[in-house]
Amino acid sequence: MTGFNFLKMKLVRITNYKLEVEDELLLLKPFKELYKADKTKDKSKFYDFLTLVYYTYDPRSDYNYITNEEERLLEVFESNGIEQYKFSQKELDCIELYKQLTTTISTELLRSTKIAISKVQEFLENLDMYATDDKGKPLYGINTVTSAIKQIPTLVKEITEAERMVTKEIEEAGRARGGGARKLFEDGF
Repeated sequence: MTGFNFLKMKLVRITNYKLEVEDELLLLKPFKELYKADKTKDKSKFYDFLTLVYYTYDPRSDYNYITNEEERLLEVFESNGIEQYKFSQKELDCIELYKQLTTTISTELLRSTKIAISKVQEFLENLDMYATDDKGKPLYGINTVTSAIKQIPTLVKEITEAERMVTKEIEEAGRARGGGARKLFEDGF
């Protein structure tokens, strides 16, 4: 990724259990081409693809708890009843553009934080309390383990707040583009 957006684009939304696209999405060449290429009556292939994109790559997705992108994509395929397939080059171009347009510094920091927390979780899950070094001393003292465990409520609270802030950032950006006007420097530098 070469740069970040400071005003996150909200390209799709979920309304009444249905994925809808913002007008701007179909102005983007890769998405416009993919939309036109879908010859189904209701554009169902295009909307299935967008469902995959939204739930796999959008920072607002409920699947973002899965930090591994490949695992997340497989889960999205499965849970949305979409048969797995290999993406075409046009679809890959759309995915890259979507990721680029929905990435900000705050979403990248949130993603990095989730990965770090996931590693802490993995450490605790795989911790062998009986592991010893070559001299027979425990590798992990009880203080190390309890200290790590004490940090969990703070981490959960902070990640929840960060997610809330990113969602608010997206919603505010969507409202501003939808007719409201932002004042000079309202978004910072």
